[in-house]
Amino acid sequence: MKKRKTFFLIALLYLIGTSHLFTCTIFYAARNNMVLSGNNEDWSDPNTFMTFYPSEAGKQGWVKFGFQNGFPQGGMNDCGLFWDAASTPYLAMPYCEEYKEKYTGVLMQKVIEECSTTQEAVAVFEEYYCDDLYNAQYLIGDSTGTSIIVEGDEIFGSDEDFQVMTNFCQSQYEQGNSPCWRYDTVEEMLQNEDEISPVSFGWILSATHQQGSYPTQYSNIYDNKNCIIYLFHYHNYEEYITIDLNQELEKGFISYNIPSLFSKIEMIYPDFGAIVNTTSVTFRWEGKANSTYELYCSTDPDFTDCEPIIIGSSDFLKSTPKNLNLLISGIFITALLGIFRKRILIILLTVFIVILILLSCSQNSTSPSSGDITEFTQTVENLQPGTTYYWKLIAHPEGTDDFLSETVTYSFSLSSF
Repeated sequence: MKKRKTFFLIALLYLIGTSHLFTCTIFYAARNNMVLSGNNEDWSDPNTFMTFYPSEAGKQGWVKFGFQNGFPQGGMNDCGLFWDAASTPYLAMPYCEEYKEKYTGVLMQKVIEECSTTQEAVAVFEEYYCDDLYNAQYLIGDSTGTSIIVEGDEIFGSDEDFQVMTNFCQSQYEQGNSPCWRYDTVEEMLQNEDEISPVSFGWILSATHQQGSYPTQYSNIYDNKNCIIYLFHYHNYEEYITIDLNQELEKGFISYNIPSLFSKIEMIYPDFGAIVNTTSVTFRWEGKANSTYELYCSTDPDFTDCEPIIIGSSDFLKSTPKNLNLLISGIFITALLGIFRKRILIILLTVFIVILILLSCSQNSTSPSSGDITEFTQTVENLQPGTTYYWKLIAHPEGTDDFLSETVTYSFSLSSF
């Protein structure tokens, strides 16, 4: 009985000690002529960053994702070599300690700057190891459809056309007997899909995201062949940024605060697949109050030749408060000069009231919500009965012109009445 109690206590301490590990979900797949990678970065720190490092002599250009401490959590280079890391319980590395050289810098940075394929990455790991690998593991995938997991003394590939990694050491468990529901979810969803796409990877990320004290702070989908990255913030999979890695690397070294690039959009109405019984539709969404939005609505899901409606911080809305200030200043100065007449006062007050009415009755209406989040509405008239429409938003965050965020496309149908 005493031994059983001791074992239970050890197991309990183990669970407590590992409950606050990074609960990241990382996966890679090569199928239907596509090569994609995905990851959810789960942690308590909301200060996340994206940094671009242009190529130098003997070094690949690459992008780093991580937190404000600057340590690289994941990224991809301009050859399409991707990696991300996940923490694990302590794992001894007797083979590495005896036969390999300990690397004192950031080993994955060396790999991502010097390698273009997983085969080249394996050569680096056959020579070096680092302290990180005592409590973490890496999933690395290239543009050719090959991936590996580096786990302590082990480096192994996959018999499938995909590979999944979370926060347990796979060498310590039999296949099909994982202790992680996120691992099982990704594996099942990839096995049940005949094809892969950024959309299907988005569904996987959404299904495995975390909330609570250690939520998913950002998520990535990497197109390894084309060096395209789709970035999501704080497990909101309706809004994303598309990043052309090669184009961004041409701009030189630059770092971005990830939260500042997003408008926190939540699409409210019409919901996906909604049936609308009127030819006049009032679109509703929430987002940052200081962002400008482009609303697209069309019968074409690609929105070809669709002219957007601009909502939010337009030039008119920006200039109106300035005009009001000028008007009030003019009234004050005129009164000081002593030439203010009753008739002029009535006229100016009337103009002032009219401007206020125009602002309050603007078709692009907003209502304050919590924090800096506002509900926006925009009415579109004369839609055709019995027709399927598609809508999406493009957001321009205030203070940055480098990236525009975009929402997924929602469809809705008008009934035939």
